[in-house]
Amino acid sequence: MGKLDGKTAIVTGASSGIGLAIAQALAAEGAAVVLAGRTMAPMEEAAKEIAAGGGKAVVKKLDVTDEKAFGKVVDEAVAELGKLDIMVNNAGYNPFDTVINGGDYARWKETLEVNVLGFALGMREAVRVMRGKGGHIVNITSVAARYAEPEDPMYAASKHAAGALTESIRLALSGQPIRVTAIMPGAVATNLVRSMPPDTIKGIAKMMGIDLDAAGWKPGDHFPPELMEKALAAMRNMVMSPQDIADAVLFALSAPPSVQISEIMIRPLQQLQMPGVSVPA
Repeated sequence: MGKLDGKTAIVTGASSGIGLAIAQALAAEGAAVVLAGRTMAPMEEAAKEIAAGGGKAVVKKLDVTDEKAFGKVVDEAVAELGKLDIMVNNAGYNPFDTVINGGDYARWKETLEVNVLGFALGMREAVRVMRGKGGHIVNITSVAARYAEPEDPMYAASKHAAGALTESIRLALSGQPIRVTAIMPGAVATNLVRSMPPDTIKGIAKMMGIDLDAAGWKPGDHFPPELMEKALAAMRNMVMSPQDIADAVLFALSAPPSVQISEIMIRPLQQLQMPGVSVPA
């Protein structure tokens, strides 16, 4: 028997990286999972793999900043799966941008809309269908919620806000059977770094022995899984895998009903430090 047999879950940002790993991990433990994200193909492939293994997975296209779309995804999940037990708000954005040195306002706005308002919508919609029944909300924030980021201040600001929002809602739900947990990862090998300047990305890849030009990578592209695996293998002590974060989510979800794990901070063994690049430790 799986730890989550009979449970249903929605995971946002499930197209790749941490979200995809979490969705797969929940399904492996018996949960029926809704993979929600903006890029359909990888979620559809993951859903086929989950179904082939005897699990149940549904795919929904979702931009977490779209209020009506978020409510619709939650309603459809309940209609198709019967209920919602677990909401994992994972979708995130990092502008890798400054404020005082000519930063991009549009990128700041997207950062706050995805990392803060997207979480708020996910929590509101989850509580709407969990109230009176129970459930567990997990927000994937960042260790950046604990310190300042002079090179990436809007990202830090968004994660501080996401952390405060998570704890505020946890307290607001005190006494109700809806638990709330913040998972705060440090550096993880994910496609989030594709928002970095291309020369910076290529420099990091070169440190790991990866030639992105030879691999046919173009700015803004998702990184092929084989490249992510190579990067992780090259810097395993300094960069965690998405599966490490999925394991932390499972730990929180598996706590006894009388126990609330309010937050988990998970870091690699060694801090990744590169001149001119801000990476959560």
